[in-house]
Amino acid sequence: MTALSVKRLGPWLRGELGLEPPFTAELIAGGRSNLTYRVTDAAGRRVAVRRPPATVEVAGAHDMAREHRVLSALHGSAVHVPAPLALCEDPGPIGAPFLVTDFVDGPVVRDTAAAAALDPHVRRSIGFALVDQLVALHLTDPAAVGLGGLGRPEGYLARQLRRWSGTITGEEKTAELLREGHRALRGRLPPSSTALLHGDFRLDNMIVSETGDVRAVLDWELSTRGDPLTDLGWLLLYWQPEPDLDFLPGGSELPGFPTAAELTDHYAAGTGADLGSLGYYRGFAAWRLAAITLGVRDRYRNGAGAGSTVDVDRLDTEAELLAAAALSHL
Repeated sequence: MTALSVKRLGPWLRGELGLEPPFTAELIAGGRSNLTYRVTDAAGRRVAVRRPPATVEVAGAHDMAREHRVLSALHGSAVHVPAPLALCEDPGPIGAPFLVTDFVDGPVVRDTAAAAALDPHVRRSIGFALVDQLVALHLTDPAAVGLGGLGRPEGYLARQLRRWSGTITGEEKTAELLREGHRALRGRLPPSSTALLHGDFRLDNMIVSETGDVRAVLDWELSTRGDPLTDLGWLLLYWQPEPDLDFLPGGSELPGFPTAAELTDHYAAGTGADLGSLGYYRGFAAWRLAAITLGVRDRYRNGAGAGSTVDVDRLDTEAELLAAAALSHL
């Protein structure tokens, strides 16, 4: 895991933000997404430092400038985000671009153990609160918050299908299932609509409170404008996963959390959206994650993950199960 050198970063933090040495840094979120560190100065002030992982597995992800732009636009709105403090696109201080935000306290429900620490009535409140945040995001006027030029919303789904289908290689069962899913998705494109998208909206990308609120929505590195139901389909993929997809992060299956149907009804009530084609978006979410997983597997097999303990056979199995789940919704 990539370490954060406070010896190198410290002078920058002092000069740009007025923080005082000595500093300590602790990794609080890592993996294939951007890495997040809690950095504490001599006075006890804490900030969060976000940087890309050492190995970028998905082209176009881990965009620090995009994440900073979106946080700056949404801070103070109905969408709860950490306050952005600074962006550094010069890799000099730590070896990569990074951004700094205020540190937001609160639990993150990353797994079943974290969810079990919350009372059932709190779990229920969290489920509806995170949908409220998704509703607030999708009802935000991009131009009104300075994001009118973010991304290319026209043809978003078609571009996504082209992008991820281009990563499918080989003739094994998983690849064939993905090609079948691609044909089905391409042939049934629903009428498009446009909203601000998070791109990875799910339970473990929220900082919550012990009373059931969402204090901050995290990980905006994939945000853009496009079809809002892609965010809802992605959320539902991870929410109380289907039995064959029990390798996805757990927690939402515990008593108290709303059902997927309750979340869907809450979203529809908040947005007025027609959810008649929701099955398509659920299928697209599973297909997209299958394509991403297969691409990661291929990169590891080709040596991109040298020194990693990732089980590529497990990734192959997960991709196959996701591809089959996608077809079940189409």
